[in-house]
Amino acid sequence: MSSNPQANLEDRVRTAAQTILEVQHYVSALYLFNRLGWLPQAHIQDWRRGRLPCLQQVLQVNPEKIVRAIHLLHEWAQELGLRSEEFPFLARTVRGRQELRFCAVDDPVVEKIFRTHYFDSTLSEKEIDNLRNKLNEEPEIVVFWIVGDSQCGQCKTPLPKGRFLIMEADQPLCLTCAGLDQLVYLGRGDAALTRRARKYSSLAAVVVRFSRARKQYERQGILIDPEALHRAEQELGREHSSQPEDYLPWSDPGSSSY
Repeated sequence: MSSNPQANLEDRVRTAAQTILEVQHYVSALYLFNRLGWLPQAHIQDWRRGRLPCLQQVLQVNPEKIVRAIHLLHEWAQELGLRSEEFPFLARTVRGRQELRFCAVDDPVVEKIFRTHYFDSTLSEKEIDNLRNKLNEEPEIVVFWIVGDSQCGQCKTPLPKGRFLIMEADQPLCLTCAGLDQLVYLGRGDAALTRRARKYSSLAAVVVRFSRARKQYERQGILIDPEALHRAEQELGREHSSQPEDYLPWSDPGSSSY
């Protein structure tokens, strides 16, 4: 292996980018940094869910190396004749869709670089359209299952463990302040019921809980409109024995954060 750090970085970038391209048929700086070990998946999840104001603050590498890696990625993509398109990264909040930022300060040039995705040149137009649709999918509202006591940042209501909160502008909100208190919890386990209830519900949110063992958030169920759930249960012949208050999950000693 070469002792030249610049050559080593180039080899790493090209190898990582090629691996990503082979797996998902497109690559961007975000996926590259994750593959290189500079950006852990847990931080990406926090950012995609609106819990981090920008990614720059959690990148585990110096700015000079970031710039160099981006330049190498662009060079590699040009050599392969990859097709480039911009796609914003979005989070969905109770106030609507929010475009996520990479920089702490407004820098249109850097933001454009991070939005740029490079597509496999062997893909058909139909395959590229499918990937476009995937990248443009409506993001989900994410609600966190509390396993440590918290407090609503707006109304200051105590939020004991076992309840739900949503993160807005990096502060916790209770479901009432978030406008989601009319929804009920449907735990995972009945895929047919979940699909049908979600189809009928005009508003829904995914409930996640942090797993200390896996060091990532895991889906637990959804919050759904009670009328949509009732309609889905009737159509599928299901019966839900719990009352709405009992839909709330309780704490898990194996978890360590909301």
